Amino acid sequence: MADGARLDIQEILEGLGQRVQERPYPMLALGVFAGYVAGGGFFSKLTRPMARAALGALLVPGVRERLRGVAADLGARAPAAQA
Repeated sequence: MADGARLDIQEILEGLGQRVQERPYPMLALGVFAGYVAGGGFFSKLTRPMARAALGALLVPGVRERLRGVAADLGARAPAAQA
């Protein structure tokens, strides 16, 4: 069980390293965002209006359907990448 988990973590880290090499700027942005959220910035006065706008956009059916399509596309690609 521990060996399987170790291999899974190793695969995740290798995949992450590959993505950083292929597309460094989006991965840098993701790191900055993760640090911002982890540092408590998600609940700041600056972020609150942006979060409200994002949630409001999710209420619009066209945006919601587009996000579902993107999520379905990403879900369809994930098993192919693991094979």
